[in-house]
Amino acid sequence: MDSWRFALGWVLLASCASAPPPPPEVAAVEPQPMAARPGGMQVEGILGTIPERKIEATLQAKLPEFQRCFFEGASEVEMLAGYMKFYFRVGLDGRVEWVHPRGSSVGHRATESCLLSRAAKVRFPEPKGGGPAEFVWGFEIEATDGVRPPVAWEPEQVNPVVEQHRAELSTCEVREPGHYKVTVYVAPGGKVLAAGAAADSQPAAERLDCITQAVRAWPFPDPGSYAAKVTFGM
Repeated sequence: MDSWRFALGWVLLASCASAPPPPPEVAAVEPQPMAARPGGMQVEGILGTIPERKIEATLQAKLPEFQRCFFEGASEVEMLAGYMKFYFRVGLDGRVEWVHPRGSSVGHRATESCLLSRAAKVRFPEPKGGGPAEFVWGFEIEATDGVRPPVAWEPEQVNPVVEQHRAELSTCEVREPGHYKVTVYVAPGGKVLAAGAAADSQPAAERLDCITQAVRAWPFPDPGSYAAKVTFGM
């Protein structure tokens, strides 16, 4: 269960190596309760809390590290863009117990893994209230200025491919549908240029490397003369 929800929104802009971008703007979102008992009674005292302003300050200090992950990914996928939403659990000592991608449309597993690795090393203020703190933090990535975005596909356009190859994910132990969201960039000819994924729980997130590796081998429809991008559920 979750004591409250916290989200930060910003845009990471890629640029030439000779001209580092200015720090991205950060807009805080009011924390919201994340769990309630039947009847609407909120559960309190199970998890601790960290003040919003302290989380914001902590994550802002890590922006250069997160930016480097994106710049590395953009060197492989020029049109790299999308949102990413992390789910943090912070222990009583302020260390991250675990963090996983609750949502992502980045579509590049290496970038997502890099961001997760950096996020896992963040040291937060110690939670108050007698328990660990859980919260969601998100951001949006925009592609470099002047880069044409990929053609946006709807999930229905790739449903036949997903249904045809779903059984191949058995080695990843994907049993329950709806727990995963996969994003792929499809190059002209139908070959997957890059793939990323998110899961709605920490145990499910442990299968994301296997899932994205499998999906990268799937043949998708030919988008024509320019790459396409699509996010679909599993």
